Amino acid sequence: MPHRPALPARAWRWTVSALVGPDPSPGEVAAALVAACAGTALAAGAAWAADLPAPAVLVIGIVAFDFFGGAVATSTGSAKRRYHAPDRGRRHRLRFVAAHVQPFLVALFVPGLHWWAAATLYLFTLVGALAVAFAPSEAQRPAAFAATVTGAAGALLWLPVPPALAWLAPVMLIKLLLGHMLPESGAAATEKETHVAEESRPGGAA
Repeated sequence: MPHRPALPARAWRWTVSALVGPDPSPGEVAAALVAACAGTALAAGAAWAADLPAPAVLVIGIVAFDFFGGAVATSTGSAKRRYHAPDRGRRHRLRFVAAHVQPFLVALFVPGLHWWAAATLYLFTLVGALAVAFAPSEAQRPAAFAATVTGAAGALLWLPVPPALAWLAPVMLIKLLLGHMLPESGAAATEKETHVAEESRPGGAA
């Protein structure tokens, strides 16, 4: 009979696969966990220093763990293999973005974050994801960066978000637009485009 890993090893493998993607490298897992823990400490610490109620601090910590860790995890090759597999189209990716209703959860617990501000941030993210999803392949990366920087700036400048939640808009947009919606890393995309350009030359690639 083939040897099966012990239950703790299987549980760990399942957990990192669920959080990062199929067969993530140790470096990918480490980077996502460090970002998740550091982001949680920063966000929860800021909420605690602002004298927010304990339930609000707890919710902020949970959302921060997801958003900071997810911003790194969605950028990994492992996550790209999951969310940009041949059987995963734009509908799957847009559903993933639409499921991120955390701004409303935060508004439910955090005094000072109005529902309309949470709804505006949610719409910023959803509209940005639609722009990336329906852009031509060569324009997806610029569209994602354009939606991220304008959405983050708009949220920071115009939405009445408590200072302890200043991280929410930029980190959410980075996770979902730059991480989740883009099919591959910038380096991989550049390498692929260079290879295609070389093949298109007379005589093909060397």
